[in-house]
Amino acid sequence: MPKTIKTESIVLRKRNLPNKDIIITLFTAELGKINVFGKGIKKITSRRLPNTQTGNLVDTILYKKDDRFYLQETRLISGFTNIKDKTDKINYLYLVLFVVERLAPEGQYEKTLYTEIKRFLVDLSRAEVPDVSLLAKYLNRILMILGYNHEPLPLSDVYSTIEGIIDEKLPAFDI
Repeated sequence: MPKTIKTESIVLRKRNLPNKDIIITLFTAELGKINVFGKGIKKITSRRLPNTQTGNLVDTILYKKDDRFYLQETRLISGFTNIKDKTDKINYLYLVLFVVERLAPEGQYEKTLYTEIKRFLVDLSRAEVPDVSLLAKYLNRILMILGYNHEPLPLSDVYSTIEGIIDEKLPAFDI
């Protein structure tokens, strides 16, 4: 039975499909990490495309049919422009979103993790010059919330723990 869901979301990732469609990975407070089909979103007249940039905080209206989610509407809450105009902040943003996208289970309620990611976005946005302690703090919190770790580790150990869990190297950013 089809159902409409309104939720606040953080855009983790976006993948292009043939034609005018995309798949967006969203992280929501109510639904956890979900993949959403954006049918016709790349049309020139689509008002949804600008709001679905990676790292944006958006209100979304989703339509669920046959265990799939379809994006109906979006409203931008914050684009975190203070992050996206500085290279070092962008690197931190993409690294944390990459880790969340790889580690968070799909379709599982994760309110604490969602709140922590929002807090990271706000803290990163407010930082004049972010340092690695901010990154280490939030990556440690992500690991602890998801149950992979029980105490904070140095950043190099956090990296190796994450790489061991996801069985791939973390993307190389200038951090």
